[in-house]
Amino acid sequence: MKKKFLIIAMANVLLFSAIQGFTQEYNQENIDSMIQAKIQSQVSGNSKFMLTGYMFSGIQFTKDASTATAGFSPIFLWKPHQRILVEAELETELEGTETNIGLEYIDASFFVNKYMTIRAGKFLSPFGIFQDRLHPQWINKIPSVPLGYNHDAAPVGPTSEIGFDLRGGIPLGSAKMNYSFYVVNGPQLNTSGADVSENGQLMYASAEDNNKDKAFGGRIGLLPLSNSSLEIGASFQTGKVGEKETEYENVKAQQYALDLTYVYQLDFIKGLLDVKAQWNWVNVDKADYINPEDSSAYTFDNKRDAAFVQAAYRPTMSQSKFLKKTELVFRYSNLNVPDVIDVKSKMKSTQYTYGINYWYNWRTVLKLAYQSQKDNNAFYIQLGVGF
Repeated sequence: MKKKFLIIAMANVLLFSAIQGFTQEYNQENIDSMIQAKIQSQVSGNSKFMLTGYMFSGIQFTKDASTATAGFSPIFLWKPHQRILVEAELETELEGTETNIGLEYIDASFFVNKYMTIRAGKFLSPFGIFQDRLHPQWINKIPSVPLGYNHDAAPVGPTSEIGFDLRGGIPLGSAKMNYSFYVVNGPQLNTSGADVSENGQLMYASAEDNNKDKAFGGRIGLLPLSNSSLEIGASFQTGKVGEKETEYENVKAQQYALDLTYVYQLDFIKGLLDVKAQWNWVNVDKADYINPEDSSAYTFDNKRDAAFVQAAYRPTMSQSKFLKKTELVFRYSNLNVPDVIDVKSKMKSTQYTYGINYWYNWRTVLKLAYQSQKDNNAFYIQLGVGF
């Protein structure tokens, strides 16, 4: 009897130990699963990613040729923390038989508070409004770019910057103000152009600085009306542009811009009026350059300016669904650059562009435009889609 009791007791102990081990293993698995789920929940809650961007396709007709173009620009937005935003845009465009890929911008922003943000990296220049707000193909209301604002062909004024930026907005009673101040590499002075017209031009968005000096600039925008329909902005940038340890190392550039935005739905015209304007000035210190044709030295008054005024009207209060989606656009732009051969004159160009747009929805637009410019008239058809 005693032996039978011992056997039963030992069996109970073994069974209890097995149950306890299984329970501990089960509880540990549950704990590990809960911890892992908590970590994943925290990560997914604090980190967010979004893919957006735009594409365009179109054709340009001139007197001598017709050229079709297409491009795709994905924009990556990543928010690893509630106060941090990383953004980047890749530009892919067909040119001939090749596909060109460029990095339009890549920067990280730290939101200090609701009035201030610190940004670092390569960012679109807050010099005026065109480069920073209007240049993407599905936002730009005309398929072409105003004279002097094309970042691929000797622009008048900066297009993008590499450095640090402090920006934000401040309420002023019923009015508002926004600001942006930055320290960047700045532009570089072209002193070895293959043509005399290239000497003295400024080259922008270089990843390397050609001197020890940094460019400093900024923009202040004032929205004086309580409905924020009107904005008036002023921009500046200053810094050395000549290469260090050369005769140009002390050459400086002073750059200024004024801009205006007015967007409001007006009852007396039964629709939305959208007006944009900007005027850039670039003044570079005088310097001696070498003529590549005969190696002679020459100098000139190196001042340039470029301006545009654009007005768009959309009959948003019309009873016709077709007219509500139709937009009429007109743009005037001019460009003044120094004539380095005749230092007493300037080379002036004027451009008039007339367009009509049809908005399928808020992010899809078909654009038709006719552009009048001396010896360079053109007709455009373009489809732009944001996503």
